[in-house]
Amino acid sequence: MGSTGKTEDVKDIDLVEKEFKMRIAVIGAGASGLVAIKYCIQDGHDCEAFEQTESLGGTWNYTDDVGLDKNGLPIHTSMYKHLRTNLPKELMLFDDFQYPEGLKESFISQNEVLQYLNNYADKMNLRKYIRFLTQVTYVQPIDDNKWDIEIQDVISKEKIRKIFDAVICCNGKYSVPYMPHIPGLDSFSGNCIHSHNYRSEEPYRDKTVLVIGAGPSGVDICSHLSRVAKKVLLSMKSSPFFKASYGIVEKVPLKEIIGKKGVFEDQSIELIDDIIMCTGYVYNYPFLSEKCQITVDDNYVRGLYKEIVCVEYPTLIVMGIPGRICPFPTFGLQMRFVMKMLKGEYHLPSREKMIKEIQKEREDKNCANRHFHNKGVEGELMYWIDLAESANVEGIPKVFSKLHAHVIQHKRDVKKGYRILNEEEFQEYDI
Repeated sequence: MGSTGKTEDVKDIDLVEKEFKMRIAVIGAGASGLVAIKYCIQDGHDCEAFEQTESLGGTWNYTDDVGLDKNGLPIHTSMYKHLRTNLPKELMLFDDFQYPEGLKESFISQNEVLQYLNNYADKMNLRKYIRFLTQVTYVQPIDDNKWDIEIQDVISKEKIRKIFDAVICCNGKYSVPYMPHIPGLDSFSGNCIHSHNYRSEEPYRDKTVLVIGAGPSGVDICSHLSRVAKKVLLSMKSSPFFKASYGIVEKVPLKEIIGKKGVFEDQSIELIDDIIMCTGYVYNYPFLSEKCQITVDDNYVRGLYKEIVCVEYPTLIVMGIPGRICPFPTFGLQMRFVMKMLKGEYHLPSREKMIKEIQKEREDKNCANRHFHNKGVEGELMYWIDLAESANVEGIPKVFSKLHAHVIQHKRDVKKGYRILNEEEFQEYDI
């Protein structure tokens, strides 16, 4: 009888797996895409991921090239030489995979993060689920439970269509630059680029360079420029990432450009050779049909419940929307939430209730659209708790939020290292 009982148990499990087995498309094979693939196959689904470049890792790949790649597609990555992470690696890992023990530094290089992602893909055996050099050109719902996806081979340009039960968008948010309007910029006689196209400080040797924007990349690029430039000007309102540094001149926001003169809001004037816009990026989903009702309004992504699930078609998932948050742990939590939902173990509210919740959250936050998705440490923790409690899934240890707050308060210090001791405590040490 005991043996018969075990056989019946196995059959029951198989039936459950078949009942919930779905064909899921993942768009992009960067960090969020890899996590999405892992959770999909872990839960027994058929998963096919589409990556338009020839490598996994998304924005963590470096290239000297800017503009278009050899296949005629816009360069996706925004990496530059000598980049080191603005978050310690202890906040940039997946819950089931560690960095090598021999890697003592906490603020690590772009290449070390990329190696981590490749090691993760190999450890989890994810590469076989990825179709490289394949661009998703169109996504449209057929009905509430089916998706029509058009894909294109980026070399041959051949297009085919496939049908899926669910779609997970992991195309990232650091590839389409936001360029603010500045009066007179069109007539600027120097060179002006967005940081998306910045690769090295060398072209700025012995020049006066204006950097606009003091987010992590703006502050980091300033420190690189200060080694070679004649003068580095950093124009900003305020910044939690910047600390006074020798060789960098703080400036208020830029008012206008007249020839090669920058006129600032305090009426001060500076002669400028080149400008680098570190002004962020815009969310962009050009492959989604209008029927999906996912739109971007002043960088606010409309139509998503909990900034993940499409209200109109809940089998459409958009990963990685929240900003100023620890991304890698968040991707895992988002996928645990999604898997519970797809499995039917977590039921979404009605469409009307989801819309009301979204409206209430926007009213409570009371900020401009472009700032809505920025969490910060307090918002990050609230978001994590909400996702975990809503779907009754494993959350993110509170120590991650504590360490994140510490790093912001004390700014990035590459001479400091960190250890996670338990779910509440971390340890700081000198490198």
